[in-house]
Amino acid sequence: MVNIDYSENVYRPAEDTYLLMDHAKCGREVLEMGAGSGIISVNLALQGHRVTAVDISQDAVDLINHNAELNNVSIEIIKSDLFQNVHGKFDTLLFNPPYLPVENESPQWAGGTDGFAVTGRFLEQAEKYLNHGGNIYIILSDLTDIESFIKKNENYVFTEIASENFDFEAIMLYELKVRK
Repeated sequence: MVNIDYSENVYRPAEDTYLLMDHAKCGREVLEMGAGSGIISVNLALQGHRVTAVDISQDAVDLINHNAELNNVSIEIIKSDLFQNVHGKFDTLLFNPPYLPVENESPQWAGGTDGFAVTGRFLEQAEKYLNHGGNIYIILSDLTDIESFIKKNENYVFTEIASENFDFEAIMLYELKVRK
């Protein structure tokens, strides 16, 4: 059982977090981008994965460190704007990005006009940090034009793994593989 504390300044785990945590099949070396509270990273570390947790927010980095100590697990924690301070390669990359198509709101959920401002930047670099045969898991929302986004990122094969529907939107978990 994962023991997690929260902070009002850090994205609190929600349905998108649990969709990712419950359905991603991770390799041994895992990088969680935008790790927030660290609940996914801590859970994976408890399962024996070697985890690197990355977040742009110092509040999140501090909270991940606290939650790792609370659960007595070792996680490499990096403060970084996406891959800026990340080195090495991983079997699995996880990302629950800010995906709502809004601007000038909290960077925890505002994904820019099309919802892909951060996710697009992430995928431009992700392949360089992925071991051969590795996979990527990302959350996307049907409030965005997912079809156009998939076409734009043709170097990846997108497979929908799971979804959850709400009154106002549906969120989907996609597994991505590098197209051969």
